[in-house]
Amino acid sequence: MGFGEKLKSAIDKIKNSMHVDKDLIKEVIKDIQRALISSDVNVQLVLKISKEIETEAFEKIPEGLSRKEHLVKTCYDVILKYIGGREQKKLPENPETILLCGLFGSGKTTTTAKLAKFYKKRGFKVGVIAADVYRPAAYEQLEQLSKQVDCLFYGEKENKVAGEVVKNGLSVLKKKGANLVIVDSAGRSALDQELTKELKEIHLQLNPKFSFLVLSADIGQAAKDQAENFNQAVGVNGVIITKLDGSAKGGGALTACYITDSPIYFIGTGEKVDDLEIFDANRYLSRILGFGDLEGLLEKVKELQETEDLQDINPDDILKGDFSFYLFKKQISAAKKLGPFNKIISMLGIGGNISKDQMNLGQEKMKKYKVMLDSFTKKELYFEPQEINKSRIKRISNGSGTKEEEVKELVSHVKKMKKMFKQFSSRGGGSAGMMKKMFGGKMPDMSKFNDMDPKQMEDMAKQFKLK
Repeated sequence: MGFGEKLKSAIDKIKNSMHVDKDLIKEVIKDIQRALISSDVNVQLVLKISKEIETEAFEKIPEGLSRKEHLVKTCYDVILKYIGGREQKKLPENPETILLCGLFGSGKTTTTAKLAKFYKKRGFKVGVIAADVYRPAAYEQLEQLSKQVDCLFYGEKENKVAGEVVKNGLSVLKKKGANLVIVDSAGRSALDQELTKELKEIHLQLNPKFSFLVLSADIGQAAKDQAENFNQAVGVNGVIITKLDGSAKGGGALTACYITDSPIYFIGTGEKVDDLEIFDANRYLSRILGFGDLEGLLEKVKELQETEDLQDINPDDILKGDFSFYLFKKQISAAKKLGPFNKIISMLGIGGNISKDQMNLGQEKMKKYKVMLDSFTKKELYFEPQEINKSRIKRISNGSGTKEEEVKELVSHVKKMKKMFKQFSSRGGGSAGMMKKMFGGKMPDMSKFNDMDPKQMEDMAKQFKLK
């Protein structure tokens, strides 16, 4: 169980309780302590967080809030404070030159490609330089990734002097019109004199506007020492945390960066070149606690609408239970850019209401479903599941080269999804309300409870099922 799941379990204990008393508060605090300690958060910081939650939980409850809501808000606010706070760091609008540094295994090379893709989407002509002259296949890996993201690439396979490679690369890439150059530097098992010397030589040639320290989430609280050491060596002015999607130690890395006042600009949430997000502590915490991240999903949808025809999908139809084979086909087509279905569901904040079988549709199964749906007629894509009778199943099976049982499985899956969305709609809000707001508004911000009027608080209570 990862950092987010353990924290969510503690918060769920509040939401599912009948009464909030001192015993429940102490129990929840112990659960949060276990979640933080297992995530490698500094023990002294865990005690500090616990004390703050306990103190604020017994303060006067703001008007319009129930005790249960007040406790959830307190836990949320205190944890948020120590993983980065509410204030998001402004991204460099015209970075020109970026140096990535870090130890072995932190994911620098992949992050170089992710950053290139990120800024390429924003209109930059990006060039990358392979300055990791020690790791076997580092050159080939970055060359291949640069082709994947369609950016300029420079490297000298036989040259082991990183400073020279960077100097030559800058000259070549600027002649080719690059207005942003990202350098992937070498790593070591520890920051030693040799690596420090090499990074200073690269720094001298590149004169980077931004030097990002790339940290793996599973490093835990050791991130504190790394942030301090690299900053002293070459002057780090930002952090990128990788592998935050699956690490149980993510809380340790996040809080360690907060302690050292090292601003986190990006987080890596997967292995694909699109799996890089601007770090927003509020949105991150909201998502891992099951409250959703509609802003993040909306950004992905906006990007996708530039290349895919999704304008004809109406969220209101889905919320009425009109989840069709057509919509499912569209979702499969968009999955490569929006990400896995379980990631989309977590951003909607409704993951806890869906079975693992529904969420964990493997890539192969998705491909097979797409082939079957291609064999549907235009009319059939809008049919009710029960209208796909035996004769139609047989024809779809023959047309797609699949078994009839597999077509029945597809029909059953769409039927379950349709029923699920209809149930959400009948609740008069909840997660379905959040999904609807994806196109027409924003989910209420947990950190702004005090700014809400009583009616908004009532809506929030329903939405998070606190009553």
